This record gives sequence, C-alpha cells and structure tokens, in this order.
Amino acid sequence: MAIIHHPEEIDTTIEKRFAWFYKRFKIGNILHRINADKEKGVAVGRLLSFIVGLVFTYKNLYTLFADKSTRMSFGNDTVYRFMNRPAVNWEKLAPLLAVEIIPEIEKLTDDTRRSALIIDDTPYYRNRSKKVELLSWCKDHSENRYYKGFTLLNMGWSDGVTFVPVDFQLVASGNDRNLLEESHIKEDHRTIATRRRKAARTEKPELVLQMLQRVKGTPAQTQHVLFDSWFNSPKAIMGIKHLGYDAVSRCKNNENYRYLYEGQSRSISQIHRMSKKRPGSSRYLLSVKVQVQHADFEKKVDAKIVYVRDRNDRKKWIALISTDISLSEEEVITLYAKRWDIEPFHKFIKSTLRLTKEFLLRSFDGITAHTAMVFVRYLFLSYESRINADNRAIGGLFIDICDELADISFTHAFWIMMELLKSCLADFAGWAAGYIQALIDRFITSLPAFISDRLRFCVCES
Repeated sequence: MAIIHHPEEIDTTIEKRFAWFYKRFKIGNILHRINADKEKGVAVGRLLSFIVGLVFTYKNLYTLFADKSTRMSFGNDTVYRFMNRPAVNWEKLAPLLAVEIIPEIEKLTDDTRRSALIIDDTPYYRNRSKKVELLSWCKDHSENRYYKGFTLLNMGWSDGVTFVPVDFQLVASGNDRNLLEESHIKEDHRTIATRRRKAARTEKPELVLQMLQRVKGTPAQTQHVLFDSWFNSPKAIMGIKHLGYDAVSRCKNNENYRYLYEGQSRSISQIHRMSKKRPGSSRYLLSVKVQVQHADFEKKVDAKIVYVRDRNDRKKWIALISTDISLSEEEVITLYAKRWDIEPFHKFIKSTLRLTKEFLLRSFDGITAHTAMVFVRYLFLSYESRINADNRAIGGLFIDICDELADISFTHAFWIMMELLKSCLADFAGWAAGYIQALIDRFITSLPAFISDRLRFCVCES
C-alpha cells in the first residue's frame, strides 16, 4: 500500500524541522526566563516556531494568511501582539540560546584553535518610515551618508569556522536633534520597556563594555576581543583590559590617540616614521611594544603594535594593536583576520533572513523582538551547518530548506489529486475501496523515478 503524507503534517514541516532544535536547547525554558509566557490562546513556542520558519516560505505574513490553501489556528494580529509585548526581555533571547550552543560547537573544535569575541555595528535602514518609535538620523560611515533608522550593534563568538551571534542592541541617536520620533510609552524605570529605550540612546562604547560584562562567566567568554578601528581608542582598550579581556584591533590613525613609546607620548604615525622597518617582503613591516594610558585609569597597559602593508595600496600601512603581548606578530595578524566573520553575518541576516523588510513594525519593542528572532534563525542555521557531515555553508543550507518546502508543496498537491480520484471512483464508478486502493498503488509504483523521489510516501506489503 502506498502511503502519502497527510497535508496537515506538511503545513507544519518547518516547525517540525525546528522542533528538535527547540527541544535540544530547551528554548521553552528560555522563553519563560525572558518573561515570554503564554497569556491566552496560542502557545508562545508555536508562535516562535512559526515566525522563525516564515522566512523559508518566501512569503511575508500578509501573503501567507491571504493564501486560501494555508490553514492556521491563529491570525496575523496574534503574531503582532506577541512581538509587541513590552514586558518581554527580547534582548536576552539570543544570548541565552547562544551560551547553550557554543559548548556544543566547542566539542567539534580543536583545543589549539583560538576563539574570540567580535564586535561591530551595521546600519538598520528604515528610510521610508515616519512614525517608527525612536526613528533617528544615523550615519553610515562606510558610505559616508546619513539614513533614517537605527544602528545594530552586535557581538559574536567565532572559532574561525562558525560564527555565533551572542548579543545585540538597536541603537538610536542620543542627540535630540537627530531623533525623528519620540518614545511611545510613559517612562517608568522599573519596567523592561523603559530600560530598553534608555539603552537604545546610550553611547556605543559604553554599550560594548556592558555586553562584555554580561558575557563574563558564560561559555561565550573568551580571552580576546576583536573590533575594527571605529571603536579603537586608548580609553576603550583600557576599559576592555579592565574587564579582564585582551583587545586585538585595528588602530585609528588619529593624532589625538597617543601611546607611550620610549618614554614619549606618540601617535602611531610618529612611531612608524621613527622606527626601523623590516627588510624584504615580510608579512609585517614593524612591531613595537608600547604602553596604553588614559586619565580615567591609574595603571598603564602593555601592548604591542604590529604594522602591516595595506593590500589595496602597497605604499600604505595598517596598524594592529594587541594587549596580549605574548602573541607573536603572525598570531596577532591571524587572530585579527577572524574579525571578518561578522561581516558575512551582517549581509546574510539583512539580505536572506530579511532583517529590515519582513514586518511593518512601529513599536520599538516589536522591532527588537523581530531582531531577536532573526538571530534565532541564524543560530539554528549556524548550528545545523556545523554539525552536518558535509559541512554545508549557511547560505546553501537555507536554500536546501526552501527547496524542501517546494517539494512538500508538490506532495501536498499530489495527495489532494489522489484523494479526489478515490472519491470520484467510489461515487461514479461504484468500485470497492480495496479495488480503488490497489489501482492507486499500481499507479504510484509505475511513476517515473524523478517524480516518485519527490513524493514522500512508502509502500507497505501485506
């Protein structure tokens, strides 16, 4: 007998694919810890699975519910109410899940491989919006222009193979002149909603130190913190070292940022000019030991500055600084190269996981919730791509899941045709049920392989 999957199973396939991940890392407990408990109606785990799987359908919320063939036990208003709940601590959803995933990934990592925390930010565009809460004029430094929206500040963990997002913060402008829309709630500093909006208007260097403080004592904690020149300053390096981390970053070529070298306070360009360079085609031009100091800190910090050639212009140089002076120059360069792992992450969550274009949300709570769920999608794909034996890339894994959904739709349509054929033969021809089933079985077993392979059925012999 040929058994084709029932369409009700097909409608929930993505949720079932996500179910093992949900159960493995006890996401239900995490939702309880962030105060995302069920109020009434649909269970929060069902809603989270639905939102996480929505991107794999290539449909938005409106078109999915408008499709007559889609049968859902809740409406789109239920989804929006769930995401706009101000009392849920959405910022902790991804961090709590990440610290559960990282130990599993470390089991697959060689002990000699160095892991690191990576910090960077990326633009969160909302150029067509008007009434979005805390909407601001922000500057895109890569394109040197202003845009409407937010800045998404991220911190991730990487072992050089797998990138795991650990923490994030949506940042609005702290300058009232650049703030296009005020907060929509009444301030009460005892509530999560007010603290969320206050954090959104905090300076990014302070937010970074808060992120590093929160990750201390968890499996995501590493010895080294990597970041680009946008965050580099003597004060930032001293602050990170004060928290117990070692900073490895690109130096900002600013005459106001000075380091103690040979008893004198000098900028990195002055140190480069007065020092002897390595001859030949060495991987690095120069390596010097300096001390970092700042008025806010009593003690000086020993550091190493490594000058390397700029790949885009061989006449220019780039300076890397490390507060871990035990690292060799080659190790500093190799370790800093892992900072690039966060750049594909930014591109993937915006272009493929639809960070800024999936929902029309005006509440800052809802925007934060959706960002957290996009991070959960990436964590799901990142973990599954790492544990798969074929080492598929995350982008390839995303396409495979979408292709699987397309195959499921074909199976659903085939099941409907077979059920309709059975009904017609029984009503008009008057055939017995056993005879009809035998005919269907003969038909299915005679199908070409390229069709039968896409049909998820089995043949039982009695």
